[in-house]
Amino acid sequence: MPQPTCCGHSAWPSPHTTSDEATSLLGASSSPWRRTDYLDLVCTGGFPEIVSLPARGAVTDAWFDGYLKTVIMRDVANFAHIQHGAILPRLLALLAARAGSTFVVADLARTVELSPVTTRAYMSYLDTVFLTATVPPWSTNLTTKAAKTPKVYLTDSGLAAHLLGIDAEALQPPGHRATGGLVETFVFAELTRLLAQQDRAPTLRFFRDRDGREVDFILETRDGRIAGIEIKSSTTVTADDFRHLRWLRERLGDRFAAGVVLHLGPHTHSFADRMVAAPLSAIWHHAKP
Repeated sequence: MPQPTCCGHSAWPSPHTTSDEATSLLGASSSPWRRTDYLDLVCTGGFPEIVSLPARGAVTDAWFDGYLKTVIMRDVANFAHIQHGAILPRLLALLAARAGSTFVVADLARTVELSPVTTRAYMSYLDTVFLTATVPPWSTNLTTKAAKTPKVYLTDSGLAAHLLGIDAEALQPPGHRATGGLVETFVFAELTRLLAQQDRAPTLRFFRDRDGREVDFILETRDGRIAGIEIKSSTTVTADDFRHLRWLRERLGDRFAAGVVLHLGPHTHSFADRMVAAPLSAIWHHAKP
């Protein structure tokens, strides 16, 4: 998998970034990556053992199954008493299917037929062994209707695809129900990796309110500058895809550095003041392996 190139803090858009300047920060105007490339990347994930395999399929499935068994039976067992070990892969599959949704313990508990207390404990175990991670909601006084519960992602999109029984070929037809969640999971992992390489990295949050406004990821610098990132699993972007980013820009004013819609198409486009649509490969500056 291409590793994202560390973009130093100095490359972060200033509070007065124009749309053209934001476009230049995202690299080339055209990407060599195509939708099929992205889907293969998403379903492969980032484990070096998987990336280095010459072929996918049964070998990949066997590796993921062995990995999960090792983590659950050895790593989790080292610090927790698990009475229902078979539930953990099921919990992970449910979380993979709900990627990008806020974490509601009661819903998961009902589905796996465990108590909310036990389900919450099992979820904490998955976090401890880095199979899952949470994204907190962005706290703001823009609205009192903002979400207060976190989102949960699997830390590897390849593992998520495996648990859902999905490969890149299955995702080729447009409109597959799992595509959006898997692409968002992949972007979460890449952003996490990218931010970990930076000194004084922005915080990673999300925004959602009860009026239906949502921004998939919010990056906030220490001096309060905000960039919003939306993820689209399509190859085209329209002005309507920026409606929640525009709402955010109007309320934040100069604090709003940039709004970016990452998509699976090849081109970068400026849409409005500080609004840019860019190929997903902009995260790693469009490099091909």
